Amino acid sequence: MNSNDISSSGFVFQNHHSETQSSFYDIKEIETKGYSCLHTATYLGKKVILKSLKPEFKNERFYQDLLKKEFEISHSLDHPNIVKTIDFQNIPNLGNCIVMEYIEGLTLKEFIEGRRVIGSHSRKAKNVYDKIFLELLDAMEYFHSKQIIHRDLKPSNILITNNGNNVKIIDFGLSDTDDYIILKQAAGTRKYAAPEQLIPNNIIDCRADIYSLGIILKNNFPKSYQKIADKCAQQDREKRFSSVNEIRNYIKKKKITKTSIVISTILTLLFAMSFVITKYYISGKTYNTNEKEILAEATQYIDAQIATIKIKIEEGHVSNIDEFNAIAETYQNLISTDYLKWAEQIPSDMPFYNDFITYWNTYLSEKAKDIFTPYTDWYRESFQLIFNNLKPEEEIIANPKNPSLFIIRTKE
Repeated sequence: MNSNDISSSGFVFQNHHSETQSSFYDIKEIETKGYSCLHTATYLGKKVILKSLKPEFKNERFYQDLLKKEFEISHSLDHPNIVKTIDFQNIPNLGNCIVMEYIEGLTLKEFIEGRRVIGSHSRKAKNVYDKIFLELLDAMEYFHSKQIIHRDLKPSNILITNNGNNVKIIDFGLSDTDDYIILKQAAGTRKYAAPEQLIPNNIIDCRADIYSLGIILKNNFPKSYQKIADKCAQQDREKRFSSVNEIRNYIKKKKITKTSIVISTILTLLFAMSFVITKYYISGKTYNTNEKEILAEATQYIDAQIATIKIKIEEGHVSNIDEFNAIAETYQNLISTDYLKWAEQIPSDMPFYNDFITYWNTYLSEKAKDIFTPYTDWYRESFQLIFNNLKPEEEIIANPKNPSLFIIRTKE
């Protein structure tokens, strides 16, 4: 990776105690910008990163406090998508150093420019982008939950590991939290910093990091992320997503909309197929008493189920999962399995069996065509209403016994 782009990287250690110089071997300097300098080293048989102050800053209290502040903030973090901080030690010739894990990987910018993601429109590429995006959200949500603002999110501070393409957010040198009073002035990289972040003594919150995420998405991710990027990167922070959780809800809402479109398309095709089947006019056929009873019962059943669905649609959207499932199950069964209640009574080798199946499909299609669009809208809006009313500890998932229905459960 480009050494000018990194400020930390590596393997995980939980040891937090003082060591002598003999604990560190093969110390090599990495060229860097700013007030800090980086070295790679071997520590207890593992490669690590040492972050210290450049000679011209070592004796200045302000920068000493910044280095210690970075250690205290980053050492409090323990997340698979955030670089791990191992220790804070005074090392001869280097002075006070933050000891961090070393990451074998590339910066996000290098990863994308190096064509590691092959063809941004391929399924493979989409999966990689989605993985990176969701892991960024996971990491941000984690440190935001600890009231920590990174303040310098950018592609060069996001590493992608060689093994597994995992995200590692690095460099908490400009990070801040309410516990500290130093470094409250403007800070960050201008291209990625939120407008309010560049104003001295201005109060910022997690929406500053969300702005940076938006710029990262705009410059490095496919167009399919454009709407999310645009809302993240609004100049007015009141118009941005207010939190990572709000971004997640937006993504879920998009998935719900896509799912309803897919369902609508499938159902439309099913009904269209039934219309191309040659109609049987049963008035011109001769059926025995049992066959006539089957046709009459099936007709009455379809009429009754369609009426039930139509009444529920006219009553408006529902926010209760049981009410939603009841009408959804009625609709799904009507177009998929209900005909079996009568078809199973008819030997499959009888001509009447084919007559019945054709009649069911044709009659159902004609009766249901007027409620198809209203039902699809009702389904989507009701699902969204239920989703919006979920408690923080709840989530909605497909029913394992019937994937067309849903259940609400408490998150693990």
